[in-house]
Amino acid sequence: MKPTRVLLPINAKGTTSACADVAFGLARRFEAELEVLHPCPPPSQRLPYATELSPIYFEAYLDVSRKQVAYEEKEAIAWFEKASANWGEVESQLLTVEAWSGPPWPNGPRPRIACCRPSPRRTTRCSTKARDAALFSSGRPVLFVPDEASGHVGETVVIAWKDSVESARAVAAAGPFLDGARRVRLISLIEEGEPEDETAVAMANYLTAACLPVELKSVELGDREVGDAILEEAGSGVLLVMGGYGRWRWHEWIFGGATDHVLRHTDVAVLMSH
Repeated sequence: MKPTRVLLPINAKGTTSACADVAFGLARRFEAELEVLHPCPPPSQRLPYATELSPIYFEAYLDVSRKQVAYEEKEAIAWFEKASANWGEVESQLLTVEAWSGPPWPNGPRPRIACCRPSPRRTTRCSTKARDAALFSSGRPVLFVPDEASGHVGETVVIAWKDSVESARAVAAAGPFLDGARRVRLISLIEEGEPEDETAVAMANYLTAACLPVELKSVELGDREVGDAILEEAGSGVLLVMGGYGRWRWHEWIFGGATDHVLRHTDVAVLMSH
């Protein structure tokens, strides 16, 4: 089933040109509707924490916050009008929702796929807020688009396979991309001396039965970190498909992990599902 709606979260300044090009390009490719979402904290949620203000200062602060909200909405509208003008054949709409935390989208039918920026090299909890909301709360796959990614993704699809629910969901979510791929590579990381992963063979056979050009490759991890190995084996100019956060987020945040490493260092588009 191809996507019928693509979600593109933005801030007041919009988003990167790479992310916008991929989102609009996917909407045109799949003849889907593009929903550009601008989450904007309401004035009442912009007050300083643990601060007691007199009624006079409280109203003055709210007035300043209202002006800031109006300015941010105006900037978002200007960005959207400029971006959509370059993609006139794509059906798109801008939604501004009052949101500070939690899922940055309104209730109702959820998009089939969301396009977001991956994490910056130096990640903080604030910088991953929108990313985590899309990945954990939307119930949909997320396509992370770094600045180096091209506008068209999916000619070569690389699946980083692991015997997990997250990986299985990521492969299922990648269906529309797999159908149009010229080449599909499935890589399985194994420890030195371990036999080939039987579940990787089973997944390769399953995709082959669906008439997909699958190449299975088992790679010894060696002394590399899992995230490094995934990116090295994937190569450049591909769409990487993988499960996200097979362990608790706090564990990867403190001790590191493959998901965080890939999202911090990828230079290719990553389709991820949790």
